Amino acid sequence: MAPSRSSRTSLQSVDLRALDYLASPSANLLCPICHSPLITPVQTRCLHTFCSACISLSLERSLTCPVDRKDLSHDDVTPAPIMITNLVNDLVVLCPNRERGCGASCARWLVESHVREDCGYALVKCAKDGCDGMVERKDVEEECVHEEVGCQFCELSVRRLDLDSHHRECPKLSSECPHCAESFLNPDLSIHIADCPAEIIDCPASHFGCPYTSPRSDIDAHTSNCHFVALTPILQLHTERITTLELENRTIRQKLELLTPPRPLPTPSSSTTISSSSNPPANDGSSTNRDMTSEMQDYTYHLYSEYEQLRADVERLNAQIRELDVKQDMARINEGLRYNDEMTGMRAAMNGLRMQLHWLVASRRETGAGSGGAGGGASRSVAGGSAGDGRRMSDSVRQVMKL
Repeated sequence: MAPSRSSRTSLQSVDLRALDYLASPSANLLCPICHSPLITPVQTRCLHTFCSACISLSLERSLTCPVDRKDLSHDDVTPAPIMITNLVNDLVVLCPNRERGCGASCARWLVESHVREDCGYALVKCAKDGCDGMVERKDVEEECVHEEVGCQFCELSVRRLDLDSHHRECPKLSSECPHCAESFLNPDLSIHIADCPAEIIDCPASHFGCPYTSPRSDIDAHTSNCHFVALTPILQLHTERITTLELENRTIRQKLELLTPPRPLPTPSSSTTISSSSNPPANDGSSTNRDMTSEMQDYTYHLYSEYEQLRADVERLNAQIRELDVKQDMARINEGLRYNDEMTGMRAAMNGLRMQLHWLVASRRETGAGSGGAGGGASRSVAGGSAGDGRRMSDSVRQVMKL
């Protein structure tokens, strides 16, 4: 005999972080890391409370407290006081299967047992032996809902679990139109509903303000006389134009916000005066707009004046730079001319020295030749020595001439 529905245990796991709470938890019960209600709360030596998994993951990345950045290690983490654990476990949560239809709520410490034992929408193993399929607890029966059965109308094989939804789409079954109450086969019903003459529809110009509604069969008679329909092309153009202008105004407003300086906050005296006036004039809005427009014009003129001044300064700096460039070019030209004059003078001096050396060498040769003819009886050694001295002097003069 298969176990009863209530005795079946669900294998569905519960993610405590994904739970929705009936009321917003206190900020003191939230983890500073994941910003969710504490799960297995622990406390550090600096008296900060975290989820056990959150602080462990944080310490793997950095050995500092995530709140005050003080040095912290795994040994500095201890279980939080039992009062904190009880407070977070007593928070009321909604059943994690509420999207399937369960409306139960319970304390957080009971939600796992609720899903495991009591929730009618929790997934449990099918009742049939040998079937590994899962089914909601409320649908557990003696027969397997995953077994394929034949539709009695179209003889199509479908799972018993999907038999009801198949009947809503079975091509051999008929359904009533919700507008005209006529019966149509399921494949033709959607086509009929799209053009059903009894369906109540709005005027084609309803988005322009026409409040008329009628069955689809009577809407043509209305549109032929509706002023909104006749004006639809013009209204559509105006709508597009207004959309474009709104976009342009938004862009201009953003630019003005960037250019406009922040307005000073009202002083207590001025705010008291404003709040004490019981009958403000009817044109306060227009005067405020005029004041803002005047302030905007003044500020725009101020910006334009600063821009003109900056442009004049830039032009003046450009003129000074050009003048400095001309002066530097003239200085370089004058310096080059001076160097050329100095080089010319040095070349003239060297030429003069070369001519003087040439004259000295020539006169020395003439003097040596005359003294040699007059002293013909001198000894050869002396003559040889004199000749050698003459040659050495001549060689030295040649070297000087080469230089």
